[in-house]
Amino acid sequence: MNASREVVPINPWIAASVCATAAALVALALALSPPLHERSGPGKFAVVDLAAVVRANQQHTVALLADKGADPAARTSALARTRDFGQQLDREVRALSAECDCVLLMREAVVAGELEDLTPALMVRLGRK
Repeated sequence: MNASREVVPINPWIAASVCATAAALVALALALSPPLHERSGPGKFAVVDLAAVVRANQQHTVALLADKGADPAARTSALARTRDFGQQLDREVRALSAECDCVLLMREAVVAGELEDLTPALMVRLGRK
C-alpha cells in the first residue's frame, strides 16, 4: 500500500522568499497591534449605572418641560439636549474608559464581585452633579 513518490526539490529562492514574506507579515502585525506585552495581569474593570444616568437625564428634561413657568426657549433647549444626549453619553463613556484605562461594564452585567463604580464621575462629565 505504500507507494513510493518522487521527491521534488524545493527551489531555495522560493523557500527564502516565503520565509521572508512570513517574517515581514509577523513584524507588520506586531507593529500595528496594540502592545499586549506591556499589560501586566488582567485588564482593569469598573462599572457605571447607565440606567440611573439615563433616568436622571429624563427626570431633568421632564421637570423642565412640565414647568409651566419655563420659557419656550428653555423647553426647546431641553429637547435639543435630550436629542443629543445619546451621542454625548457615548463620547463621555469612551473618554472615561480611556481616562481610567479600564473596561466599563454596566452595573447590571456584574453578577458577583466588587468593582469601582464610576457613575458619579460620568454624571459630573455629563453636567448632572
